[in-house]
Parts: sequence; C-alpha cells; structure tokens
Amino acid sequence: MPALTLFRLYDLPAEPPGGWTLEPASPLALRALWDEWGADGEPPWPAPAGELLLATENGKPVGCAGVNHSALGEVGPLLRAPVLAGRADLAASLLHGALWRLRWLGHAYGFAPADVAAHADEVLRAALWEVPDNAGSPPAERDVPEQEWGDVLVDLRDWPPPRPVAELELDGDPVLVRRPEASEQLLVVDWIRDAFGRGWAAEFTRAFAHDPVSAVIVARPRGFAEDPRRCLLGFIAYNTVRAGMLSSIALSAEIRGRDNGIAARLLSSCLSEVRAHGFQHAVLGGVSRRLVALRAVDAAWTVPGSCPGVFGKGIRDR
Repeated sequence: MPALTLFRLYDLPAEPPGGWTLEPASPLALRALWDEWGADGEPPWPAPAGELLLATENGKPVGCAGVNHSALGEVGPLLRAPVLAGRADLAASLLHGALWRLRWLGHAYGFAPADVAAHADEVLRAALWEVPDNAGSPPAERDVPEQEWGDVLVDLRDWPPPRPVAELELDGDPVLVRRPEASEQLLVVDWIRDAFGRGWAAEFTRAFAHDPVSAVIVARPRGFAEDPRRCLLGFIAYNTVRAGMLSSIALSAEIRGRDNGIAARLLSSCLSEVRAHGFQHAVLGGVSRRLVALRAVDAAWTVPGSCPGVFGKGIRDR
C-alpha cells in the first residue's frame, strides 16, 4: 500500500497561514488548471463528494488542493502555478487549508499521500502521524499502551463489500446482524439510553438521520415479544461522532463477555458499510480495550495523541 500520513484535525491551529484567499471550487476546475500549469500525467477523476480548494491572489488562481477528491477524508492532489512552484509557504497553506476544510466538514482526521504530506510546515508536523507499514504485526506493536484510551485507525482499502444481512447463532437460535429499520428507531434509542446512557443514545439517534441509516444492530429475528427490547443484543454506529468514525461496540448484558463472534461480526459489518460509503480509512473512537480491536483487524493501529481527542471537551453525564 502507498505510504499514508494522518493528521489530527482537532489539534490544528485556527487558521491556515499566508495571505492567500482559500475558497472551495468545483473539483472539475482541476482539469483546466492541470493543463494550464503543465502538470504531468492525467488529473485524478473526483469522487462524488470531491471539492477543490482554490488559492487566489489578486483574483488570479495561484494554487489548489483536492478535498475529498480521491476518497472521503483525504487531501490531494496539490498544485501550484509554475511561477510559484518554489513557494513552500503556499504549499503549506494549501495543505493546511484543505485539512481545515475537512475539519469544518465534520472530520476528526485527515489523510494525505506522502508527496502531499511532505509540504507540511512545523505547525502541521506537530499534528501528523505517518501510518506505519507493519500491518499484521503483534497487536502490542500497533498500540500506544500509555494512552488511557485512544482512537484506532483501520485501513479499509482491502475490506470486503457489505452484506445486507448476516445470520449468526446464539444458544441454538438465529440472530441477525443488519441495519436497523426506521420503525425501530424509538425502541432502539430508548433501549440504548436505559442500558448505556444518553450520550450513546444521542449518537445513535443521529445515525437515523442518514440515508442509509449509518448503524448496524444484532437482534433476534422476532418482531414482537413480551418485552421487545429483549430482541436487541448489540449495536455500533458510524458517521455520528465525526465523519468516518465508528462509535464503540456495545453488547447487551446477556451476551457481553461471551465468545460467540457477535462483536467481531458487528465490527466487520460496520467497517464494510463505511467502506461502501466512500471511505478508505475508518477510525474506532475512544477505545480503551484496544488490543481486542487490534487482534480482530490486522491493518489497524492506535493513533498516537488521540487521547482525549474529540472526546475531551464534551459534556457528559455518564
């Protein structure tokens, strides 16, 4: 896999440096600038959510950087007008502005290939981490043990496509791993609030605001019971805390701690959903028992400096 750099967007200073005006533009403008400035090869075709951050000086384009252009959460390519090709400060400002744009769009992390990340100045270097190439090494080597908790980065570039429904077995009976239905929203959210607190319930409510619903549950395939909430066994959501981030896996007390593969299938199904959504990397947010996740996924690493990350300033009651 190509070398990749991660930027902790919550650690960026408030504004990009330099006196250039940085504004979003159509990603298709890259085609014209690419030809005008004599860039090598062909420009990458933009992803559906792609943007172009354009730097202008006196109303004239002097540089540009892709935002969500190659994949969601990624920055690049980065171009400068030939007359300013040697201006390292312009390149750093473009990179900083593109990362700041990602933060405004709701991302906690930004990613860039090595040739784009190489333009980071001293300020940006304090917030970056070069993702190692030791996928598959022992989990302890991919962890940061001194962190109380931390975010876990998962490389999704080889992750399989999602399956609409997966059937598992629990005590001889089937259980289904699937997206929740809209009609189940109040039932599921009330259960999460009572069992896990209002913070997780609020996050899961947000999952229902997305189309498709950005969550996966595990449930018994019975529509009604004396207490229908007993059908619910676990859940995980994504794109709720931040774009491309997964919430923690939560399991009911009935199955918590049992080696039945449900947690692993929940995680795998959710990661497949994130990959199908357009992300090449996902982040498990605020994980304390990280070695469990690192054992489950070979291409996963604890992100240094991610404690407290995006969770350090929120108001919490539980």
